[in-house]
Amino acid sequence: MGGLSSTTVLGQDTATTGDQQRGEALFTGVYKCYACHGFDAQTGAPRLKPMNYTEEGFITFVNNSPLPQMPAYADVPASDLADIYAYILSIPVDAPAFDDIPLLQDILDRKLEALTD
Repeated sequence: MGGLSSTTVLGQDTATTGDQQRGEALFTGVYKCYACHGFDAQTGAPRLKPMNYTEEGFITFVNNSPLPQMPAYADVPASDLADIYAYILSIPVDAPAFDDIPLLQDILDRKLEALTD
């Protein structure tokens, strides 16, 4: 279990200490992260892929979330979060960025225009 692997996050090489197989079980079964973030961490809100945190930053954020739409998971052990982080990093990025979907951008632009009129 565990092991040290490396990946690129935020343009930097980042070491991960978690076990991605265990992380998948935690993400989908134990903590049910998929309920908000999607099974592939790319279809929920907010998307977790591409990952914008280092492992340490991810653990700190999840344990102390300042966002009203995401409770702080203060009791989740750092080792579980490291495993979830490793799993998220292992998921290939499939979904395009929202800005790369012209129809969605058009809808958002029209909605914003309607709100400002």
